[in-house]
Amino acid sequence: MFAVLNIDTGDFYSESPAIKKEAKRIGKRWDNASVLPCFARRYAHHKEALRRSQKVSNKTGCICAVVTLR
Repeated sequence: MFAVLNIDTGDFYSESPAIKKEAKRIGKRWDNASVLPCFARRYAHHKEALRRSQKVSNKTGCICAVVTLR
């Protein structure tokens, strides 16, 4: 499994509605993020994760990388 990691903040890309709601409540700039890998959006294929990484990088202006989760 693969995930997208924001290198600048150390946060994982997440599509969890609960994470997004909490991030908006506290005013976090990148609202689809979690410091815990268990909430990271998982991708079965490296290519999928790489595409999402590029989209997130373009949207946020941060450097994102694809990491392997076990």
